[in-house]
Amino acid sequence: MASRREFNRRELKGLAIVAKGGMIRKVDEGTYLVRSSSLDKWYCVSWNGKGWTCDCEDYQKRHRNCKHIYAIFFLSRLPFILMANYQSEGVTCPRCGSHRIIRKGFLHNKGFAAQRYFCKDCRYRFSDKGAAKGLKGNPLLIVVAADLFFKGLSYRMIADHLRMVYAAGVSYSTVYRWVRRFISLLKVLADHMDLKPGKVWHVDETEIKVSGKTRYVWNVIDEETRLLLASILTVGRSAREAEAVLREALKNAGVKPERVVTDGLSSYRVAIRKLFENSVEHIYKARLADPKNNNLVERLHQTVKGRIKACRRINSEESASRLLEGFRLYYNFLRPHSAFNGMTPAEKASCPNSHKAT
Repeated sequence: MASRREFNRRELKGLAIVAKGGMIRKVDEGTYLVRSSSLDKWYCVSWNGKGWTCDCEDYQKRHRNCKHIYAIFFLSRLPFILMANYQSEGVTCPRCGSHRIIRKGFLHNKGFAAQRYFCKDCRYRFSDKGAAKGLKGNPLLIVVAADLFFKGLSYRMIADHLRMVYAAGVSYSTVYRWVRRFISLLKVLADHMDLKPGKVWHVDETEIKVSGKTRYVWNVIDEETRLLLASILTVGRSAREAEAVLREALKNAGVKPERVVTDGLSSYRVAIRKLFENSVEHIYKARLADPKNNNLVERLHQTVKGRIKACRRINSEESASRLLEGFRLYYNFLRPHSAFNGMTPAEKASCPNSHKAT
C-alpha cells in the first residue's frame, strides 16, 4: 500500500519558491508579490479577511490554495522550520505519544501558518501552533524575538532583524509586548515545574548604573544544575540586602543548600547566620585557585552586565529589576549550557539522575 506523500505537488512548488530566494516581495501586512517560474511576471497574493487569494490562473480556476499561497505559508513558518531543525525532534501526538502522524493541511491567518497533523492511532487532530500556547500571532517568531532580546539586541534592532530575515513587518513596540508576554509565560512555567537544585549555592554581587546611580545586582546560582535561583537589584549591600537575595533563592529553590560559597563581604556572614543558623556551611574568601572558588557566579556577572550594557541606559530600578527577572527565566529555561551538552539548567534540574552524590 502506497504511503501518503509528505507534501502535495503544489506545496512542494511553494516550498521551492521560498528556497530559491528573491521570489517574494512583501507589499504590506496583507499583500505579497510572488514571482512566476518563468520570471516574467509577478502574482499578487492578498488576504481578504477570511483567507489568502491569488490572481494566478490556477487559483482563479480552482479557488483553492495555489503554489504562490503555499509559498507565503512556508515563508511565515521559517522560524518554526529553523528551530525544528535545530532541535531535531520528530512530531509526536500530544494525546497518545504516537509517531504515526500525517500532515493534514495548514491552519492559517493573516500573520501565521501552522501545520495541521492527524494521529493515525488515536485519530487526534492538532497543529504545531500549540507548541507555544498562550502566544498570539506567530509563536515561534516571538520565541526568536525574546531570544534575540536576551542576547543583547534592542527592540528596534530585533524588529529590523525580523523584517529583514523573516519578512515580518512588526514594530519595536510590538516586540516589546512580545517579550513582556513571553516573560510572563516563562514565570508561569517556572511556578509549575518541580526543579531540583543541587546542594551548593554560589552568591555574589556586582555594581551597575541605573539612571546614573550606583546599584547592586545580587545573583545566586546552583553549582550542580547552573540554575539561576535569584537575581535582584538593591541600593546597598548590607546584611539586609544579602538576606533578601538568599530568601528569594530559598523561595525559588524550595530547599535549603548544604553549602554557600561567597566572597569575603561581611554582610554574607551575618545574613547566612541569621537565615540558616548553623545548618549551612559557609565558605568565604575562596581564592581563584581554590577548588571551592566563586568564579562560577563571577562568570555569570559578565553575562548579566553584558546584557545590561546593551540597553545603553536603564532609566528606573523597576525596569532594571524586570530585566533581571526576565533574564533569570531565560537563562534557566531557554539558554543551552555547554557543560550539559546543550541542555538548559531547567532540563538538567528536572532529570531524575542529574545530580552527583556528595
